[in-house]
Amino acid sequence: MLKKRKEVFKFTGRSHSVKGIAAAVIGGLGTAGLLVLFILSSVYRGEGSILLGAAGMIVFVLTITGFILGVRACMEKEIYYTAPITGMVINGILSIVLFILYITGLFL
Repeated sequence: MLKKRKEVFKFTGRSHSVKGIAAAVIGGLGTAGLLVLFILSSVYRGEGSILLGAAGMIVFVLTITGFILGVRACMEKEIYYTAPITGMVINGILSIVLFILYITGLFL
């Protein structure tokens, strides 16, 4: 059945959250940074300098910041939730992976 022309268009006051977009971008940058660090670590056969560890800590802080931005974006009203939720999921997973990596590094 065909819809009437009135039912096809729905105008809402929703917009894309800047914090949510920033959280998703930070999640992408964190993923790329972690992949680069994994590749560099394998090139140096696990004997990388302290700069690799410092870069890993920066990525860890970046992912926590992205997760917090995603949570704050979800608290806003009248927004699309795709970018904030995507940012929260990516940054949350990366934060957990990096935390586990650092804990195992302390004990091994």
